[in-house]
Amino acid sequence: MTDKYPLENVLTLTKSLITLYLNAVVESSNKLVRKLMEEGLTEMLKIQDELYKQMQKDNYYNVANVSAATVDKTLMSLTKDAS
Repeated sequence: MTDKYPLENVLTLTKSLITLYLNAVVESSNKLVRKLMEEGLTEMLKIQDELYKQMQKDNYYNVANVSAATVDKTLMSLTKDAS
């Protein structure tokens, strides 16, 4: 058994917590609560980044590099569609 599935599960849970913290930040009406939720969100984002890097290192999470031309073409298409 590899670490892939446990890491995927932890990454999924971490992303869920990020969403909860983000919503808590947006909905906080108290400055102290908002500050605490922002700190929690920042910490979860750090954990997500560490998990992502580990999974990339272990070849569990591969991302293909996209050329600048492809990015430009996509942006032009989106800009055209928005007009």
